[in-house]
Amino acid sequence: MNWKLYDSLSQFSPEHLHAVLQLRQNVFIIEQDCIYPDIDELDSISEHLLLFIESKLAGYLRVVPAGEKFKEISLGRIVVDENFRGKGLGKKLVQKGISILEQKGVDKIRIEAQLYLEVFYTDLGFVAKSSPYDVDGIPHIEMLYKSSISR
Repeated sequence: MNWKLYDSLSQFSPEHLHAVLQLRQNVFIIEQDCIYPDIDELDSISEHLLLFIESKLAGYLRVVPAGEKFKEISLGRIVVDENFRGKGLGKKLVQKGISILEQKGVDKIRIEAQLYLEVFYTDLGFVAKSSPYDVDGIPHIEMLYKSSISR
């Protein structure tokens, strides 16, 4: 298992950028049958965490700065390649994102989770902060993580 954190899009290698965009397209647009603008203005201002198993991109998430999507810093576009699911990598990916942010002194992290993943995120320490709502035809819920550094 290898991790790669890019502070900006300009740091990406062309191969890694292609792999991330392909993974996001395959899951969020094709697999979930949801036509929406996956590539958005948040990509250019976010950090990007990539998880590789051997040389294959297995998972990805982006870290959106506070004040851009939510008041708090947020994790988004959290995704695991279908060939790597069922191995606990989604949990490791989110935990790694949380750990990176806690090391920077971040004490609150907000996510916009697909509703069917509420229990998954609750088990990782997130708490529901909204009623379910629709995003591009998929039910979502806002959830907040409060780090032990703020408790």
